[in-house]
Amino acid sequence: MKIAVKTGLLFAALWILVKMSMYWMGMRDSQIPGTLINIFCLLLAISVGLFYSKLRAKEATNALGDIKTGMTAGLPYTLIVSGFIFLFYSNIDKEFTQHKISERLTATEKQLSNENTWEQFKRENTDFETYTKEQFFKEEKTKIEAANSPKAIFVMSLLGGLMLGTFYSILVTAIYRKVVFR
Repeated sequence: MKIAVKTGLLFAALWILVKMSMYWMGMRDSQIPGTLINIFCLLLAISVGLFYSKLRAKEATNALGDIKTGMTAGLPYTLIVSGFIFLFYSNIDKEFTQHKISERLTATEKQLSNENTWEQFKRENTDFETYTKEQFFKEEKTKIEAANSPKAIFVMSLLGGLMLGTFYSILVTAIYRKVVFR
């Protein structure tokens, strides 16, 4: 197995351990620190994987090869972490998604409770002119539940991780080529 793949798997396991530790310590609303640690671990997986691949390389590589090596570390990381996120929010911490849904529904209800705000909203959004508050709330509830489901979180995590992994691979390759491995 390539060293880049191993580092991707290693940092994915590290992030899973951190996420579960935060859960076990009772940090229920740990979405922001968990996300920041996730982003940092992805960067470390790509950086360390590319670094050790370049140290072990017997011949010079080009920039595209280095970007590919970085992606080789980022892809398994993203797949493992996104799969874990899906399992985590669908099986382990079901209350978190329900809490987020109820928070957003409460905020929507609060906004709808003011008659002036509702009328102004209808004037600004012609699509909702004929809607009653109840119809609008029912439609918003469906959208909020769909956007906060474990499947939606999985897809967003997967897409975000792949895009960030691509960006980090390009960035780390540029830094390594210009600064570290002159």
